Amino acid sequence: MTWYYADAGRQIGPVEEPALDDLVRAGVVRDDTLVWREGMANWQPHGAVRGPKPPAPMPAVPIAAGSSFCSECGRPFPGDQLVAIGSSNVCAQCKPVYLQRMREGGQAIGARRYGGFWIRFVAVIIDGVILGIVNWIIRLPLTAIIGAGTLGAAGSGSVAGVGAVLALTGLLGLISLAVGIAYEVYFLSTRGATPGKMVLGLKVIRADGGPISVGLALGRYLAKIVSALILGIGYIIAAFDSEKRSLHDRICDTRVIYVK
Repeated sequence: MTWYYADAGRQIGPVEEPALDDLVRAGVVRDDTLVWREGMANWQPHGAVRGPKPPAPMPAVPIAAGSSFCSECGRPFPGDQLVAIGSSNVCAQCKPVYLQRMREGGQAIGARRYGGFWIRFVAVIIDGVILGIVNWIIRLPLTAIIGAGTLGAAGSGSVAGVGAVLALTGLLGLISLAVGIAYEVYFLSTRGATPGKMVLGLKVIRADGGPISVGLALGRYLAKIVSALILGIGYIIAAFDSEKRSLHDRICDTRVIYVK
């Protein structure tokens, strides 16, 4: 069921019923706020149509003890500095932004816009180009120094020559892996996103909205290898998931969202 409500002489909506409940809890819609839905003859006060304010649900993230994270900005705060609005915990700085978004578009408080398969695919391409350039810069002088002797030995057809080529190939592969890990872990743990994702306005967060730690960033990188090894299916399932999660997101309980 969808509703419309009046705010400063403007008609706002349509708003789904759960979102309207969030507006009531946040104080945007009051008992005397005029509301209307299909089937009503006239606009009427909210209190007369829907009764008393709905009870507040349990907070999505416990905030009674220790620190938790703002659902909007993702920064950690002591529990007593977060406000439970709807099903989210919001810091004082982000609260006006939440309420303004509700007034303008009727978007549910705490709603996230998840990055879908295609935009994440473009981000992977951008990161791949950057990593390719970095790897080329690192590998070029190494290949020049070691490669000439190795190729000469390989040309002789000896077992030692073939082994030298394989050893060089393995070394270059390990360097590429190390660069990829360092790239992913550094940017996810310090910026919340790789350069490819930052360019497209995406960010990686934990399920509770918190930032990515070094350990989680490393685990997510290794899980991405699993997603790739199964013929890329681990990536493709993001197109069919309600929260756009790839296999590595499911393994590490992470989400890719648009930065608001």
